[in-house]
Amino acid sequence: MVAQCNPDWMTYFRQFNLLDPVDQKVAGNVGVPESFLARKVSGQSVKKNVDERAVNRLYLSFILYALMKDLDIWCVSGKFNMPRGFIQNLLNSSASFSSCVLHFCEELDEFWAYKALLLDVTKKLSYCVKAELVPLMEVAGVLEARAKQLYNAGYTTLAHLANADPQVMVKSIEHLSKRQANQIISSAKMLLNEKTEALQEEVEELLRLPADLPSLITKNENVQTIE
Repeated sequence: MVAQCNPDWMTYFRQFNLLDPVDQKVAGNVGVPESFLARKVSGQSVKKNVDERAVNRLYLSFILYALMKDLDIWCVSGKFNMPRGFIQNLLNSSASFSSCVLHFCEELDEFWAYKALLLDVTKKLSYCVKAELVPLMEVAGVLEARAKQLYNAGYTTLAHLANADPQVMVKSIEHLSKRQANQIISSAKMLLNEKTEALQEEVEELLRLPADLPSLITKNENVQTIE
């Protein structure tokens, strides 16, 4: 997708200027200095060789950043002057790649920091909705439109859904049958139990006494052995 990207230079330059000085310096370090964008916008020739792939990657990162800031695909398409199909494909491929990297980091304990970072990023890319809707959309059968209805009706967390009264939910949500309400509540309960069990396992792991914990007795025995 990098090769297919054709940046709108005015939009590119505008997005670059919205960055703080630190981020602008990072952009320069990856190969996209402000002087290059300024020349592109003004139509001047660029004397220095600049990696086109690096330039396109940064532009695509601006698009993804806009999507993660709760802008829908239609708005982002108009903002960056890019086809909606292209942006949808970019979003799908980025979410898939992020998920793969996340699973890789989960297998290696030394990458625990990346796991914590990628978990939220992957969810945002996968659902591409406001952050407060993500916990609701983790429930099976709840898509964006339904998540918005639930959130506006006061069901803002997974616990709200798991402990909801189906009759009250049906009355609060338009075009929601009792069968659908029961399915949502049942799925929410299962998901809540899974999350609870996972957290409990983490707590037990943290509280478990290490088998190789150094002890005073072991040290004394070693001293006696040496003597």
